[in-house]
Amino acid sequence: MVCVLMMNGGAAVLRAQTIGVGEITMVGSETDERQRLSYISDATLNGALPFRSLSLLSPKKRGHITWLLPEARMVSNSAIPFSLNDGPMWAGRGTNTLYTAGVDVRVRMFRLVAAPQFTASENTSFQTIPFPQGNADNRNVWANPFHPAASSIDLPLRFGDQKLQRTDFGQSSLTATVRGIDAGVATENIWWGPGQQNAIMLSNSAPGFAHAFLRTHDGLNTRVGRFDAQWLLGRLNESDFFDSDSTNDVRSLSGLLISYTPSRYRGFKLGISRIVVAPETNGGIRPVDALNVFRDVGHPNTNDMDIAKGAGPDQITALFARIVVPSVNFETYAEWARFEFPRSLRDFMESPGHSQGYTLGLQWSRSFERVGTLRLAAEGTYVEPDASVRLRTVATTYTSRSVVQGFTNRGQALGAAIGPGSSSQWLAADVFGKRFRAGASLSRIRWDNATLWTPIVPQLKNEDVSVIGGVKGSVTFRRTRLTLDYAQAARLDYLYQDRNDNYLLGTHKGVDILNRTLSVTLTTAVGR
Repeated sequence: MVCVLMMNGGAAVLRAQTIGVGEITMVGSETDERQRLSYISDATLNGALPFRSLSLLSPKKRGHITWLLPEARMVSNSAIPFSLNDGPMWAGRGTNTLYTAGVDVRVRMFRLVAAPQFTASENTSFQTIPFPQGNADNRNVWANPFHPAASSIDLPLRFGDQKLQRTDFGQSSLTATVRGIDAGVATENIWWGPGQQNAIMLSNSAPGFAHAFLRTHDGLNTRVGRFDAQWLLGRLNESDFFDSDSTNDVRSLSGLLISYTPSRYRGFKLGISRIVVAPETNGGIRPVDALNVFRDVGHPNTNDMDIAKGAGPDQITALFARIVVPSVNFETYAEWARFEFPRSLRDFMESPGHSQGYTLGLQWSRSFERVGTLRLAAEGTYVEPDASVRLRTVATTYTSRSVVQGFTNRGQALGAAIGPGSSSQWLAADVFGKRFRAGASLSRIRWDNATLWTPIVPQLKNEDVSVIGGVKGSVTFRRTRLTLDYAQAARLDYLYQDRNDNYLLGTHKGVDILNRTLSVTLTTAVGR
């Protein structure tokens, strides 16, 4: 407790203001997972928002200062990079670290979360395929060689050949709340939609981007139900390993999410979201760009587009739903997206899956006395090409003909962590006790499979697949939680490579790599 001396008309007024300590509550952290488990047992809880970020996951209090004690995260990869939902940290081969700390100040209608982040990557050497030099696009040697124009994206296979270090504003935000509406600016990561492993629109797979926002504070409650909404205008940056053109390094992102929860059944949410990304050749973002989310961007990624038409906006639109049945502690959810609008009703009827992506998932829990809560979960995400690719070429998901960096920020994908043209399946079983957590998972990822439909990868070419088994555990003691996560992955046919020419005879052998990933996270002030 601290006493602040105030002068008011010559009289001294002592005002007590609480100062405390708190936890850094990241999107996807164990605290976030535990909160979600509590929501599926009580559908009346409004905490399960369709959009999540550090500022929203922290307790809502007024008139106090909270020191956000440090969180330290280390990820080590033995053979090749493996980095999913790590925010600003690119977990390359070797040791990678991410440190976060800060302060949460709330005074009347204002709230400041200052949570800068420092990240470092050892970035040890591993096999890559360089982008051919002397190319017309002036691409960096580290740029993704499988995505030149027209399916272009700023997604380097490796972030150079030097050690990496960076300090930025991280999970920071400044918010003013007026009549149930939050308005502010932030750099924090935002997660849109119901997914746990992958979010098609926005996730913490890439570093957070600078943005201004409007959002409902505690939802808009009406007779028919509750509405939650968030509107963004952000600035996306190119990585240092994409091209040598300095005039196109900045893009604007305009996004809007709206969800509805009926008053008679709080366990159901239905929503729609859209983001529009547009190049900004002058290097600045204009306030009018916030309206891009309401504009038609055309069909920039179909095969009849003349690339010479130049840069322009591109979009993703998604529908999502989440159903919670608290009587049996069960939830199921889905997100379905189109990376290009249909040209007509006939076009949609003939090719409903054209340029689509989707996520399907479920989660069930059961509490056991003296042990804890058992959680079983499954999720599948698919953003590979649809069968319509046989008749009409379409750019790989998250890539673009009109926005050459695609849907990325600083070289990492904004949406699904598995990246463009990929698919994944994930199964997990965990026990959450009061002061511990133990579990195991099994997953499969088919990486950038859309590339196989292009002549960029010559014959012979194989599907690049990872099969991953992992165990995870944590223990909490007083104000500290230690989390260990170990995974062993068999990467089959790495970068589509084949060792011989007998694929048609079924005797092919790819370039297979075994990678071990160890993650250690130390979080302080848990539960305070």
